[in-house]
Amino acid sequence: MKATSVNIRKSIQAISVYLVNRISQEDHCIKEEALKKLLKTMTYELLQDTESGLYAESSEHIWNMLQNEEMGNMESWMKE
Repeated sequence: MKATSVNIRKSIQAISVYLVNRISQEDHCIKEEALKKLLKTMTYELLQDTESGLYAESSEHIWNMLQNEEMGNMESWMKE
């Protein structure tokens, strides 16, 4: 079954909300600051690219990608 553009957008939105909440908790900051941090990441950029298919991955998987990016461990991206 092919994902519709509405479902893809909802998935991206749900994952983004999850990531903002996790960043806010981990960094002990307000959600607005967490959102600003997320928007600057390559992980978020890739999530927005529907061609990447990242929207179909679990929120936890994308969280792990974001943490790897923060640590400069981009090699782990290439293995996934």
